[in-house]
Amino acid sequence: MIVDINAFIGKWPYWPVTATSPAEVSAQLAGWRIDRAAVCSTRSVFVNWQDGNCEVEQASRTENRFIPFACLGTLELSHALPRTGYDFEGYAAHGFRGIRLYPQHHSYHPLFNSFTGEILEQAEMRQWPVLIPLRIIMNWGMPMLDLGMIEALVERHPRVIWILAGINYLHELELAVTLLRRNANVHLETSCVMGYHAIAKLVEQCGSEQILFGSGAPVQHGGAGVAKVAKAKISETDRERLLGKNALRLLRLEEK
Repeated sequence: MIVDINAFIGKWPYWPVTATSPAEVSAQLAGWRIDRAAVCSTRSVFVNWQDGNCEVEQASRTENRFIPFACLGTLELSHALPRTGYDFEGYAAHGFRGIRLYPQHHSYHPLFNSFTGEILEQAEMRQWPVLIPLRIIMNWGMPMLDLGMIEALVERHPRVIWILAGINYLHELELAVTLLRRNANVHLETSCVMGYHAIAKLVEQCGSEQILFGSGAPVQHGGAGVAKVAKAKISETDRERLLGKNALRLLRLEEK
């Protein structure tokens, strides 16, 4: 069973993508043999995070392939004070299984505000993984977080289940490897890992239990994401962990 920990629904503002609606994305994932996918709406990233979460909740009702993740940002929008807080109970009731943070797209510093701490405390309590991307996809034009900021967040909240996303270049992978070795709660997804034999090297350095398959689909080609794990020179046991077993364990889901 292949479980993608990092997929999207919705329109992409920078260039056309071939699948945007939930049905189109689900069909494309099926074509790449991806059985389940943790999804976030691009509307959450680029327009209004709560509107995007509503789209994900509705999409997950009709597409069993999807595992909803809540994208959360600052409550203060357009210089208006928030009327309500984060609806964690509502997300739980609607089957959400994790959280995504995109500080570089939502214009806040995750170390210098109170709401990030609130989100991470709730994630820890609920055992929800928190995906934080260095970059949203592997493209030089995408805004990036500072590597030191990610390290500081992980060290400040060591009991949170972290998923590091958007990691590619050698110095980025070196930090990821250090954090994975230091803390069993830290995981790395593969959507932007593109080095020659990089998957095999990561498994050799860190083992296979903290590495998760992620594609960035449909913005990135999901088939290529599957192939770099399926063809990696690792054991079949390690491959099964990366492609699905690790994600199922983190998300507390059963294999169908």
